[in-house]
Amino acid sequence: MSWIGILPAVVTAILLLYVPGAVVAACLKFRLGGILGLAPLLSTAAAGLAGVLAGILGVPWSVLPFAAVTALLAGAALLVTRGLRHRIAGAPPWRQWLPFAAMALATVPISVRFIQLVGSPEHPSQVFDNVFHLNAIRYILDTGNASSLNLASLQGVSGFDAVYPAAWHSFAALLVQVAAVDIPTSQNVLNLVLAAVLWPASCLFLVAKTISRRPAALVVASVIAAAQVAFPFLMIVWGPLFPYALALSMMPAVIACLAAVARLGRTRTDPLRSWVPALLLALAGLAFAHTSSINTTIAVSFPILGLLWWHLARNTKFQASVLRAWLFIGGTLLSLVLAAALWLKLRPAPYDNWGPTVKPGAAVGEILTVSPMQSAIPALVVAILSVAGLLTVFQTRRLRWLAACYGVVGALYVVAASFPKGALRDALIGTWYQDTYRLAALLPLFATPLAVVGGLRLWDSWRNSAAARRLHGTLERRFRWLADRGPVAGAALATAVFALLATFAGPVTHYIGGASTVYRFDAASELLTPDELALLKRLPHHVPADAVIADNPWNGSSLAYAYSDRPVLTAHLFAEKDQDAVLIDEHLKDTPDDARMCEALKSKNVRYVLDFGSRYLIDLPGSGEYPGVTDIGDAPGFKLVDSQGPSARLYEISACA
Repeated sequence: MSWIGILPAVVTAILLLYVPGAVVAACLKFRLGGILGLAPLLSTAAAGLAGVLAGILGVPWSVLPFAAVTALLAGAALLVTRGLRHRIAGAPPWRQWLPFAAMALATVPISVRFIQLVGSPEHPSQVFDNVFHLNAIRYILDTGNASSLNLASLQGVSGFDAVYPAAWHSFAALLVQVAAVDIPTSQNVLNLVLAAVLWPASCLFLVAKTISRRPAALVVASVIAAAQVAFPFLMIVWGPLFPYALALSMMPAVIACLAAVARLGRTRTDPLRSWVPALLLALAGLAFAHTSSINTTIAVSFPILGLLWWHLARNTKFQASVLRAWLFIGGTLLSLVLAAALWLKLRPAPYDNWGPTVKPGAAVGEILTVSPMQSAIPALVVAILSVAGLLTVFQTRRLRWLAACYGVVGALYVVAASFPKGALRDALIGTWYQDTYRLAALLPLFATPLAVVGGLRLWDSWRNSAAARRLHGTLERRFRWLADRGPVAGAALATAVFALLATFAGPVTHYIGGASTVYRFDAASELLTPDELALLKRLPHHVPADAVIADNPWNGSSLAYAYSDRPVLTAHLFAEKDQDAVLIDEHLKDTPDDARMCEALKSKNVRYVLDFGSRYLIDLPGSGEYPGVTDIGDAPGFKLVDSQGPSARLYEISACA
């Protein structure tokens, strides 16, 4: 399938991510900009809630429960904002369309880079976590259950361990249902939209709400959003962390909500009756996208809410009333306790496989040069503008909360990149698996708006300079059709040069060239090769729908579930296994006709083995836990049913017949 061929699926993804949330935002009485800025968050909240409720009620996942919950949220929004007038009309038409034109400066280059990275719409990411993501989408389609309360049961766990944020997988499953694309294509379509549409739109919303709606601000925001490796590209490669990428693509809009509730920036006159429920739904959307984003919000909200606390503490109404003062103190303590509890509880089990890579000073240098993870090529344009923005906010004493938030995420990155393993490191960044990559992806959240502040200052200085006036005059003399349009022509020229330098002369080009191997689909692919895929496509002709296939997830054979809709014994690399599964995985090849083995096979309904050989995705100890279902060869008790290439084999277990 070509990229042109998936355009209907791309449009479908945009509609799924925007229309439900836009309905809710309109019912909260936001203007057009607020509707579009908040829509993905509210849609994600609706999808997450719909998945949980539908799972409890036994309603199969589809657009119907999604639409029903959207309607309920819209009705609740109308009740909360009863008495507020609709404010959809606002700026003149050309002003309302300006953000869309500016966003093209991000959408087009990000889309081009994404296509270069992935190669073809149906190419899967050949990395560790994608085994889970592909099979989780199939799990939702297979069971009809898109609840975040039990998505991880795919891994053989139950109870609280089965909780996993399911919004990204739910949207991907809807794409398969509505747009009639396969599972890998649904992944890539969804990731393209969150990278090229959600992320720049969210950045524009943050800038418009807190800094400026000037055309120059929107242009700089769009260009900078497309010029950084750390996000969105890094999260589409590393892991891959698709649900985390969904959360981060919407995080700037959450920051705008926090600023609005704290009455910062350009949001001081907006009604809190709209913003408070929007913030609550936005947090729900983040939680259903990826749980760690809640702790990200806690971290970045400290400077914002700290400023609000300071303003309230100085408010004469609180000083004059003992009751209000005690309520204020109690609310402060309760908020701190709640934040600490969430910080310590919303995290995975202790994991310290990733340690420090640089010294603290080097980590700070990586932040200032916008070259995290020891990037060989710094993003000089972004670095210059963001540093200029930092200097500007400290000189003008405006928007210093942006710098403070940047300092918070920067400090977390320094901890990940340079602090030694231990209790302190785990307490501070355990939420993110102590992973420097995940924390590097947070830096663009504030590097982008700060770069806008710096860009506006530099642009205003240039525009008022004698050199700019001379350039305008030269353009008008050389090109008579530009008479009296020199400033406009100069702005257009500056935009073109700025966009080219930032997006094509920066580190993104170099990064995409190297990272594209993650999506390479050929005989050397690490997770799935063309031969293996060809065999997977034929599995439905050989394997009954109720038969379970024994597999080794480390060699890609567990993808029979995602690609062929046939259940596998082990759907993920770190799946929990009972005694029967362990017996089959370790000893089936050697003792296929043993009485205990036959009981285990019957208990699990395992009737086939899919053997993709001993070429593993990652050569970790876990890959050696499946000798009984790997390299079957001519072992007795097995019948070769089908094969493709040198190592892809499907066997039927005949020993216990």
